[in-house]
Amino acid sequence: MQYHEASLLATAANEAQWPKSDLPEIIFAGRSNAGKSTLINALVNRKNLAYAGKTPGKTRLLNFFIVDKRVVFTDAPGYGYATSDAKSALAFEKLIDPYFRSRKQLKGLILVADIRRTPNEDDITMVDFAKRSHLSVLIACTKADKVSRSQAMQSMKKIAETLGVSSRVLIPVSSIKKDGMDQLWEKIDSLVAQSQQ
Repeated sequence: MQYHEASLLATAANEAQWPKSDLPEIIFAGRSNAGKSTLINALVNRKNLAYAGKTPGKTRLLNFFIVDKRVVFTDAPGYGYATSDAKSALAFEKLIDPYFRSRKQLKGLILVADIRRTPNEDDITMVDFAKRSHLSVLIACTKADKVSRSQAMQSMKKIAETLGVSSRVLIPVSSIKKDGMDQLWEKIDSLVAQSQQ
C-alpha cells in the first residue's frame, strides 16, 4: 500500500475555526464504534493521524487532515455516543449543520458503517443530508474481515437498501488487513478529479 503524506490542518469547534483552503474536502462520518478514525489512519498508512480512542465518541470537534496536498479529510465526531442525550445531540447538530450547509469545498461524504450492523436513524439522516446537499456519497463497510464473503454480500445488500443508495457506492474494507483501501482511494481520486473540472 502506498504512503500518503498527511497531517493535521486544523481542529474546529465552530465555523470561525474552519481552515482557509481551496482544496476539495470529504467528510468522514459514522457511529462512534464503526471504526472511522482507524479507517482514516489505514487510508493514509499511518497509525495515529486520526485519534482512535478506547472510549468511542470522545471526539467533539471537526478535525481537518490535509492529504497529499490535494484533498482534505474532515473527521466528524462519531454519533451515537455523541447524540445520546438532548444536549449532546444539539451540540453535534450545531457543529455539523453549518459545515454541510456552508462549506463550499465539501464535495463528498464517506459514511463509515460496520458491515455487521444494520444502519440506524442517524446513518440514514446523515446520508439524506448529504444527498440534499448534492454531495457524492460513499459507504465504507468496515470490519469486513470479521464476516465471510457471503455474509458480507448479504450485509451490504441490506445496508444499501436501508440507506437508499446503489450497491455500487458500497466498499467492503478492513482497516486491520488493509483490504479495500485501494478501491476506496480510486473512488476518492475520482471524486477529487470531478471537483476540479
